[in-house]
Amino acid sequence: MAFSQSIQAPTTRVRSAMMISKGASAGAKNHARTKPSPVALSLAQRGVRFGTDGSARSLFAYVREHYPAISVKNAAMGDVLFFDMGEGCGGHTGLIETVEPSGRIGFRERREGDTRHSYVTPGTPYQRRDESGRIMNTFLRPKRMNDAPGTAYFAGEMLCAIFHIRELP
Repeated sequence: MAFSQSIQAPTTRVRSAMMISKGASAGAKNHARTKPSPVALSLAQRGVRFGTDGSARSLFAYVREHYPAISVKNAAMGDVLFFDMGEGCGGHTGLIETVEPSGRIGFRERREGDTRHSYVTPGTPYQRRDESGRIMNTFLRPKRMNDAPGTAYFAGEMLCAIFHIRELP
């Protein structure tokens, strides 16, 4: 009896692999990976000008210096989330799109070259899904065999700051 295995890969990855195999230049591949994040685009559209190297960590340093952090209770659409990816606050960022009465926050992020819609529920930071199967906290990093004990994976575990950026400082 023969068994077959299928591998499911996100469509964007399949297209990227096909483009590369058809001779896409390294510059085009790198450009796709360096598109501005949803946070940077949103802030630029609001007239917020900041001189950083484009990294989440630099943006965090700028925002922390010019705007006050807010509590989770005051989070609203357009606010900026920062996550601690294991090297201190500000290693990753997201733009709030929805805030539900239950405390679940939907946000847009850029990860691994793709823009994604993800979720964080600060009130239950270790809960992956609720009883009906809805995602409560997105995995922000994959689990790896050599991860140290206590490594954080869920957005709720890593959320470290929220900023309300509406007006110029």
